Amino acid sequence: MKSNPKWYYTEKQAGVDYLDPKVAQGYNEEHQKFRNFPEEAQEIVRMLGITPQDTVLDFGCGTGGIALNLAKYSRKVIGVDISQKMLDVLEENAGTHGINNVETRCAGFLSYKHEDGAVDKIITMAAIHHLPDFWKSVALLKMADILKSGGKLYLFDVVFTFPVQEHEKALNKFMTDMRSVAGDSMALETEIHVKDEFSTYDWIMEGLLEGSGFSIDHKNVESDNFVGYVCSKL
Repeated sequence: MKSNPKWYYTEKQAGVDYLDPKVAQGYNEEHQKFRNFPEEAQEIVRMLGITPQDTVLDFGCGTGGIALNLAKYSRKVIGVDISQKMLDVLEENAGTHGINNVETRCAGFLSYKHEDGAVDKIITMAAIHHLPDFWKSVALLKMADILKSGGKLYLFDVVFTFPVQEHEKALNKFMTDMRSVAGDSMALETEIHVKDEFSTYDWIMEGLLEGSGFSIDHKNVESDNFVGYVCSKL
């Protein structure tokens, strides 16, 4: 298998250390304070038109809150994550609930080597912000290559829409809002995210998507800080 050149970006854990077993074990409990995984999965099924014949690839699947729910609606889900500790939690939960159509791969966006056939749908939720913008585009190009012709991508992440002149006010509000809905630990995680990770502006993200082989079918701005994109492979 061809190896990457020496200058290629080496993916690493940025921000909160999801390689830590304790953090991985507590992920679902923390995120369920402000997320509803079954409802999110149902909405993704609706937006992408996922069918029982589809293979879905989930980049940055974490502990599988979405992947395990999508498994109910698809033929197979491939969950990819850089943290084996997170995947261990996913696999344990899959076994507990008798879910046997989810496969896991321990890899990053860039290091993942797709060895199966082209997939019908790809999702990535709150994960691609771990890459700097240029390498986001490389990851998106890989996703386009993996997708079947006419396949769909759903990307949801922390994406900023506020004017840069208002960044201090907007980001302080972001952390205050997270503390209000999810407590001090998630407010601290948000602070770490802003300081150490690579969230970008909506106009940059849109350019990255379009430049990497996608058309944007729909953009949903949930707040100044959360945006979802439904895209089609060109």
